[in-house]
Amino acid sequence: MSENRMTPPTEGQEKDVLLVLDKQQGKVSAVKGFDKEGNLQTVPPIQGGEFMQVDKNGDIISNLVANFYRKFQDTEGLALFRCKASEVEQNAKAIEDNHRNPTPEGDRQTEALRVPKPDNPESKQGYRFDPAKIDWESLKKVGITAETLKNTKDFDRVMRGYKSRNTYTVSGGIGGFYLKPTDVKLSFYQAKDGTVVPKLHGVQQDEKLLQRPYNGHEFSKQEQTTLQSTGNLGNIAQIKDPKSGEQIPVFISRDRYTHELEYMRADKWKCPDAVCGVKVSPEQKAAFEAGKAVKMENLQFKDGTRRSAYLQVSAVERGLEFLPRSAVQALQQGQQPTQQVAGVKDEKGVEFNGHVQPGAQGKSPDKVQAKDVTPAAESRTQVAVNTEGKTNEATKQTQEPLKQGQDKPTAKQKEKQEKTQDKALKADKPKKSKGMKM
Repeated sequence: MSENRMTPPTEGQEKDVLLVLDKQQGKVSAVKGFDKEGNLQTVPPIQGGEFMQVDKNGDIISNLVANFYRKFQDTEGLALFRCKASEVEQNAKAIEDNHRNPTPEGDRQTEALRVPKPDNPESKQGYRFDPAKIDWESLKKVGITAETLKNTKDFDRVMRGYKSRNTYTVSGGIGGFYLKPTDVKLSFYQAKDGTVVPKLHGVQQDEKLLQRPYNGHEFSKQEQTTLQSTGNLGNIAQIKDPKSGEQIPVFISRDRYTHELEYMRADKWKCPDAVCGVKVSPEQKAAFEAGKAVKMENLQFKDGTRRSAYLQVSAVERGLEFLPRSAVQALQQGQQPTQQVAGVKDEKGVEFNGHVQPGAQGKSPDKVQAKDVTPAAESRTQVAVNTEGKTNEATKQTQEPLKQGQDKPTAKQKEKQEKTQDKALKADKPKKSKGMKM
């Protein structure tokens, strides 16, 4: 494969050689060049070797260094150094020796030779994906461009591996499919072959989504209400890891626009020591790590103001988020004394007792409906059977509505059920043939 070598500097200019330390092997090599695909070519750092020699003060080396760190931005296993061509052998040995046995003097000498990473937007923002590897032409066909993402300030966010904050209207043909105009959020993920693939997150209108198990975890009525009202579960849940099948502790959140559920491992998240210039206390850390919302005071914001705010771990944001006003209102409402109600009727017209859900707090008792009420413990089975049509082993044959507080059939109901079953069996039993009369 042909090489892309630099033009040797003109006579009289100081010549530099680039050295690369492979930290895993503890070996230093000299840069010979790059092939057509941008892969690094190296040779042993022996005096008089065929090295790439560059002008110490020229723009060429700046571009080369920027390209080097862009190419190898995902690895911490390489370090780049620069030294005079006449000193390549002794400096390579010094770098290797100090890597194996670091000393203060060795560190000072090595740092003097190190080529720092350039202060470019990609390294500064900590991009997870290389924008050059994204198929922008395909995205453009449905209405999303890099310029669009930059205008909405979502570009850096999605390049760092997060889902966009804004929604985008997409339509048109992509990958053999036609999309009707719809609003989506955008994220990217890396496929097994290394390509960066866009993912469109559409709005989910399924109202029963929270009533289904989520990776093995069944949401309680209270958890469903909390996810709908605040966007975060508010506690740690145990789910089945889709990849390994093991039980793992997670934070669960619901995207407030698309309603999509997302999780983040709780045992892998580390609480920051400070937020907006305010130290996080041990008690606040414990609350955050338990998934709870925490009110922090006197936070210093970029506009120069200081104010308090509620924060909570969000699986959508992959860390702490400032709760929006609607979530704070729901949170504060949930912290108020629970509004108790009695005499609400289920679907079968049987009365039950319970407490009003956060979203319906404040309604006058005569306007509270069954859907606004979470049944009291003694009424849960009754409402589940009479309103939701659910059954358990004890109630699966129940044909009559359960009475208030009832969780299984009475002896009389059971006897009636058995008689009904016996009649049904006799009716289904074929009659004996008496033969044909002659």
